[in-house]
Amino acid sequence: MIETLIIADDLTGAADCAVSCATAGADTVVLLDPKANPGGATAVSVDVNSRAMTAQEAGAAVTGALQHLYSKSTCILYHKIDSTLRGNWPSELAQIRQAATEVLGHAPLAIVVPAFPAAGRATIDGHVFVNGTPLGNTGLWKQAGLTGSGDLRAILEDVGFRVRVASLEQVALGSEALKTRLAESADVGCDAVVCDAQTEDDLRTVAAASLMLPRKPLWVGSAGLMRALVRAGKGKVVPTSAPKGAAAGKPVLVVVGSASSVSHMQFDALAEEHDVMPLTILPSALREGRAPEQVQSYAQALDAALAAGSDVAVSIQGEEVNFQEGPQLAAALAELIVPHLSRVGGLIVTGGETARAILDRAGISGLKMQDEVEPGAPLGVSTGDIAIPVITKAGAFGDRTTLKRCRAILRGGRSCHSNSAMSE
Repeated sequence: MIETLIIADDLTGAADCAVSCATAGADTVVLLDPKANPGGATAVSVDVNSRAMTAQEAGAAVTGALQHLYSKSTCILYHKIDSTLRGNWPSELAQIRQAATEVLGHAPLAIVVPAFPAAGRATIDGHVFVNGTPLGNTGLWKQAGLTGSGDLRAILEDVGFRVRVASLEQVALGSEALKTRLAESADVGCDAVVCDAQTEDDLRTVAAASLMLPRKPLWVGSAGLMRALVRAGKGKVVPTSAPKGAAAGKPVLVVVGSASSVSHMQFDALAEEHDVMPLTILPSALREGRAPEQVQSYAQALDAALAAGSDVAVSIQGEEVNFQEGPQLAAALAELIVPHLSRVGGLIVTGGETARAILDRAGISGLKMQDEVEPGAPLGVSTGDIAIPVITKAGAFGDRTTLKRCRAILRGGRSCHSNSAMSE
């Protein structure tokens, strides 16, 4: 029976959200296809891969996932959204809520909390902040080609929701008081309540309050709220560690497909390691086969390094990249990478589109979640045609040495669960 169902719009987010269930002891899988068999898992996270879709396509994708996997016996229905509000999440939420209504017989109250304090994301007065900066003023927002602001009330009202905001002051009154406010909001016909949160304590209060509601709500947030829900509903986290000898004597392959400056900084730090071969790929070489000879030289260099037993770090950089090019570049990079995976004992991928493209191309149907290197860097084992340890990471998450720590884990190191702050 699926007790927890997570619907996510990209693979890194799906895994990041799901790993909280795994570390609490739940049998947890991430599926790339909602029709795939979850294999008896009690916590299922589905990547519907909708971030680059049209709003209509995204709505159909999330509805289809619910129709296959959601039931009245599901305790937690969670809509995982990007902590910086990218993607089609408002229209997806409307469709998820409608599909849930058809199953439950009543419209669930949406509890909207994108805050992720461990990643520097906060919600204050219903607005999203990243490391203290209003979302609309951040480089992340501008890099994604987005306009407007992180005003959650306005965003939700644009898709027809009746919205209330629970301020930091109201959250600070405690879970009992907040539960009363949430219940009153539902009673007066409110569709969604945006809950402010600036700290982990705030998230714990929201989680505890929402779990006490007489009717199951629909939770909406990043991985931060999911962590709080697991802790509030399941008790203490079960200590786990990365599997010993995870790389099985084979090389570790690190692929950085994100355009984030944070990811490039992490790649540079990893490239400084004496036993890692860095391979930088120009975007122009991947654009619709414009430079087949150059791509072939990259493939030969990658194959030679892996055959020699060297760990390899691959990154797309060196030229300006248009945000809209992401899916095409990710697909081209996957075509280059996947033929070499038979030589690989462990895989680390930064960037949701890149991770999805590589796993799809490799015939990997999902990830059985195991552990977390640090917030935002979950570890799973792939299922399908290839079974290897896989660490996924969103592009803007982590500090300079995050990829170095991930590689150390796949080399048989102990899980460090670093609390280091994540950068924009």
